[in-house]
Amino acid sequence: MIEDPVKSMIAELGAHLSQKEHSDIVLNNGKGKQFLIAPSEFVEIKPIDSPRKIAFVDGGDGPLEESPNFLITINRVYFSLFQGKKRIKPKANPRVQFFSSVTSNIQTINGKKTVSYDTKLFPHTTEDKKYLPTESDLTSNTESTTVLQGARLNSLGRRFAEWQLAIHVVESELEKGDMIVMDGSLQTNFKNELKYANKLYNLATSKGVIVCGLAKTSRLITESGHPLLARVAEIAEDVPFGKWYVKIAEEVSGDDRGFMLAVKFHEKSRYVFRFEILREQFAEMNHDELNSVL
Repeated sequence: MIEDPVKSMIAELGAHLSQKEHSDIVLNNGKGKQFLIAPSEFVEIKPIDSPRKIAFVDGGDGPLEESPNFLITINRVYFSLFQGKKRIKPKANPRVQFFSSVTSNIQTINGKKTVSYDTKLFPHTTEDKKYLPTESDLTSNTESTTVLQGARLNSLGRRFAEWQLAIHVVESELEKGDMIVMDGSLQTNFKNELKYANKLYNLATSKGVIVCGLAKTSRLITESGHPLLARVAEIAEDVPFGKWYVKIAEEVSGDDRGFMLAVKFHEKSRYVFRFEILREQFAEMNHDELNSVL
């Protein structure tokens, strides 16, 4: 009789994972310093009397129609303002809505077939238009024969709009000592995305606004192959306080400008977040300033 395949798979997987020795340092492609993750390295987040004003920028997108040679997506980008637990009314409409279309064009260059993707943006209102990126910055090329595949094209317009809206928020809604928190890390993945990110970083730095990124999930692993945030949570079981942060790395990849921490914001929460602070700003913070950011 054949052994239960599910039980066999679980036993094999369990044996494989349990045999791994822990190396509690993040596996990364960056050049910066990595930090050992150990209970002694965790730092308690303490209450503060004067919380900073914080802007959160987030967005979402959903495909409405797609085929091998075109894609239509609806996009919404939003920001909200808080100071402590108090919500603050923004000066401008915090929501940006637009449709985007991506079409493919095939050309022959030096004997090779090249596929280019052209993105057009259609704002919901005239006011929304000023918060959208330049369409020419969204053009991309590939030699792949698979046309319009993958979720990256779905989120292209939305991701650039998040950066553009963040620039507006820093310009018009925030002052020195305030914070802006981007959804996800401070890593840039798309062609021309760095141009928008750098514009935000330079503006924020000149105004004294702190730039952060918050990610609820992470695909990063430790040098022994364990999921990073899960391993941090496991190590934190030996930490005597409920809210904490621990340093992970100065740089986890060459296209990420953030100093990475792992953070638990609420003592009753089960979640550990990836939290990044613009590296140049982090380097100038003392312990109390960092605590006030978290």
